[in-house]
Amino acid sequence: MRIGAILPHLLVFGGVRRYIELGNAFVSRGHSFTIYTPRAEHPQWLRFDGTLRTLDEIAGGRLDVVLCGSPEHLARLDDSAARAKIFYLQIENVAHEAEIVRSGRYRIMVNSTGLRRWVMRRYGIEPLDGIGGVNPGIFHPAGERESGGVFRVLCYGRLSRPRKGTRFVVQAVQSMRRRGCEIELHLFDTVNPGDTDPRIGFDPGVPSRYYLNLPQSRMAAMYGAADVFVSAEHRAGWNNTAAEAAACGLPLVCTRSGTEDFAEDGTGALVVPYRGALPIRRRLIALYRDRELAACLGAGAYRRIMRFTWDALCARMERTFQDIIRE
Repeated sequence: MRIGAILPHLLVFGGVRRYIELGNAFVSRGHSFTIYTPRAEHPQWLRFDGTLRTLDEIAGGRLDVVLCGSPEHLARLDDSAARAKIFYLQIENVAHEAEIVRSGRYRIMVNSTGLRRWVMRRYGIEPLDGIGGVNPGIFHPAGERESGGVFRVLCYGRLSRPRKGTRFVVQAVQSMRRRGCEIELHLFDTVNPGDTDPRIGFDPGVPSRYYLNLPQSRMAAMYGAADVFVSAEHRAGWNNTAAEAAACGLPLVCTRSGTEDFAEDGTGALVVPYRGALPIRRRLIALYRDRELAACLGAGAYRRIMRFTWDALCARMERTFQDIIRE
């Protein structure tokens, strides 16, 4: 098959990883995969084995399937002569969502069970399965963890995006520190040219470490240096960072947002009922006091997330695409 994807850029945000990883998986299975962006720039942070073209070239491209998750580029999706045009919904309430879904011009695909339920409840249609994934070649357990000592809590560090819920994690760790817990806060983020360094003016008031712009080759070691990963996201589609932490064998403390496919409460995660420092702190204290429980949850998280590799997702999507183009 000849598959294309329309993207606004190839930087480290906006769900770009999904298309690069899927492109590599499709290429490995003998298909062609072309990413169309404004300048056909090559991603500097992650290997891509497919082809790059400019958006202007999509109208003349010979494609069987084309994917797009950016409402601002719907005109390009319409320009394509592909037999299957798929809008890949990666978060609820995107711009013009209702118009896009109800138009009938596109097949709708989702990246998580939560979004599947959202689309079915709100629009009454069964979306295509695009749920997953994670790359175990990059994200994998990085060695044995210490059984005691300082408890290291890792979270995504972008405080400027309230939806990520980082402030609740910081507050929970601060509260544990005040109660005498030996604890460190680890955060990470990637900034693009022109972005403000998120470490400027940030002082959590507890021992901390901030990883910035780590290469992919060092991500597993970063996760491996922590004891637990916390996600307090709201309105996530597929929670990449929580999935990556699970693939590295970390227990999760998380909301249901973007994690319900792989974060089973009591098996690989401790799931909080709502976003807030108090429920997060309570679950962190449980893991702080019982490191064997933390180890068991980490092993469970790893087993479950291995169902959702990019290769596994690609195999499902391959069958779906073949069925569509035969219709």
